[in-house]
Amino acid sequence: MCERYEAAVSANDSVAYRKLFATDAIRIPPGLEPERGADEISKSEQKDYDVAKWRIQSRPIDALQIDDDWIYGIAEVDGNAVAYADGTINSFKLTKTWLLHRTASGEGLIKRQMWNLK
Repeated sequence: MCERYEAAVSANDSVAYRKLFATDAIRIPPGLEPERGADEISKSEQKDYDVAKWRIQSRPIDALQIDDDWIYGIAEVDGNAVAYADGTINSFKLTKTWLLHRTASGEGLIKRQMWNLK
């Protein structure tokens, strides 16, 4: 998941980003209201891509197998966003947590996502 997530964000590709999430996923950005559903999450992500070029590196910290179809994952993310308007660079570090669910096809999708800034 870390590799797929990093690739989608670093490509600034909200379509690829949407495909990481289950249709009923919930994403909880720090200090904001939860975003519900892959479509809403993708639209919110696209708003970020519209104002800056994002690039991240994502490293897994831990993956806890809950049962055959559920995994709780934790990753560290280092990144930056370069504003299109003036080239300002915003660097950041965060910890991401995911609750992943394996679908009938065997694909792991994000059901819940939260993160905090370091």
